[in-house]
Amino acid sequence: MKIGIIGAMDIEVKELISSMVDIKKETISGIDFYQGKLEDKDVVVAECGIGKVYAAVCAQTMILKYEPDIIINTGVAGSLSTELRIGDIVISDGVVQHDYDASPIGIPAGMISGVNLIKIPCREELVKKIFKAAEILEDTNIALGTIASGDQFICSKEKKDFIANTFDALCAEMEGAAIGHVCYINNVDFCIIRAMSDMADGSAHMDFDAFVEIAVEKTILIIKNFLRN
Repeated sequence: MKIGIIGAMDIEVKELISSMVDIKKETISGIDFYQGKLEDKDVVVAECGIGKVYAAVCAQTMILKYEPDIIINTGVAGSLSTELRIGDIVISDGVVQHDYDASPIGIPAGMISGVNLIKIPCREELVKKIFKAAEILEDTNIALGTIASGDQFICSKEKKDFIANTFDALCAEMEGAAIGHVCYINNVDFCIIRAMSDMADGSAHMDFDAFVEIAVEKTILIIKNFLRN
């Protein structure tokens, strides 16, 4: 089995890459792909860049070139829930694109043409394994639910409440649902792991800068534990 791992930023994947052995690096469409072994498993790791287009390009290239059985998207997100604080973890059971909106012509907000879904589901068996791997973390709230993606850094209460209420989403970020969309149409299993780095409100910039490194450390621990087990 080969596992693909995608992060948007260098900080989200650099420790994974530094822990790999037998690395072979290739650059395709401006994205560096690192193929090798991590925790004695075959992996390919990439930093896709921020936003849904970069994420989709990376995921499609990874699937066509490296044929992973699973793709995991790892990184940070803004909490949309009063139950989730900075450092807490969300494991996706599905993903939505909160900025995909054709509602003026009578299509429900978030409905993706072609697949006719608002929420793209993750395979339950994979989600359970990743959720179990996350239990290695102590004093951390681990939640299972919908992750929302859009080409926006959410930093207002109005937008935060809209996404949470419209899509029943636990957190918001900028890549996961694009990766999920690509995986779904290619019949590749996927799951998104997000650590809360901010509260997606007016304090977002301060929170993000202060807590992103702490949040990323937790996602790395989950991935390594998942691979070991």
